[in-house]
Amino acid sequence: MEKRSCRRISSHIEISYFLWNPLFWKKKYSGTIRNISEKGMFIQTRTPNFPLDSLLEIYITFREKTVFLPAKVSNIVWRRLLSDDSCDSIGIELTDPPEEFIEFVNRLRET
Repeated sequence: MEKRSCRRISSHIEISYFLWNPLFWKKKYSGTIRNISEKGMFIQTRTPNFPLDSLLEIYITFREKTVFLPAKVSNIVWRRLLSDDSCDSIGIELTDPPEEFIEFVNRLRET
């Protein structure tokens, strides 16, 4: 049995995010959060291959409100590469999520 510090919530939340590497490039992508918790999320997306030390700025718009997760609180812990060297999913760990994000996750739990 897999043990996690926080229970994941299945979801289908469309997001936009910036994937970037300081001093080199920054590009906007979109994706879908497939599961989420106070400490992380699984994002289904489509991007070119990128280094694991790249940064993410995530914007979650839900019920006319946008929650922003700055790059300093999110770490890319894994990505799944396809045979064409593109990426179709990203695992994110949140080191110090803002209170607004934790409240957002708690509201999802209640629905």
